[in-house]
Amino acid sequence: MAKKRKKGKPEPEDYEFRPPDFDEKEFLKKELRDTRTALTTIIYAVCFGIVAGLISMMGANLAPVAFMVGIAGIVTLKYFYPIARVDTSEFKKRNWAGNIGTYFFTFLAIWVLMLNMPFSDHAAPSVDKVIVWVNDGTSVYGKEYKISEVSGTYQWAALNATHDPVIHANSSYRINITAKVTDNGQLRSVEIAVGSVASGYQAMTSEGKQRYGYQVTGDTLSASDDLMFFISARDAAGNSVLFNPASALPVEP
Repeated sequence: MAKKRKKGKPEPEDYEFRPPDFDEKEFLKKELRDTRTALTTIIYAVCFGIVAGLISMMGANLAPVAFMVGIAGIVTLKYFYPIARVDTSEFKKRNWAGNIGTYFFTFLAIWVLMLNMPFSDHAAPSVDKVIVWVNDGTSVYGKEYKISEVSGTYQWAALNATHDPVIHANSSYRINITAKVTDNGQLRSVEIAVGSVASGYQAMTSEGKQRYGYQVTGDTLSASDDLMFFISARDAAGNSVLFNPASALPVEP
């Protein structure tokens, strides 16, 4: 009588992992092609970004024209690749999307860089921290033009809470009008007109640490007219700003 074969687990088959053949030559060829494409795209974008920046320097109203220059670069990119000997025969949609993205953000970075220092200056100077110092011959007190926490508007506030300086229209009083004037480039002039613009501008004196001052005496002021002034600042690029407080300082006899 034949013996029954025992049922058991089938013997495992031998499995050997064989990695796919690696074509080193094709791999290096692809890497060089991708590197060449990226460098060509970046150089092309830099050129268009510089052109856009130069156009923007001619006037702020030309910004739309400068932007259209960037769009023109995107449209002509696929025509430039053959000229630069970039092979696009194996490009897929993701390749085009990636290269267009690289172009656009590079173009945008160069354009913005060209609109800032040290290439160009489009920002006007800033005038703030305006303080009027009142010297009555014995002591000196100041009033600063700053925003009020209560009303949310700019007002004159005494620097010393216990003494609110009063300007009198006599020669014993000396008034120094000071302000911090800053610019991202180089300041050309800082001038002030006391009373009204029609009175004419006078140069303010640098007091260091970006502060400028101008002194008047009380006898040059009129008790019937409050102290009002206008500060004009201009930088080397021709940008300018005109500052004057919303409220004048009272002048007493």
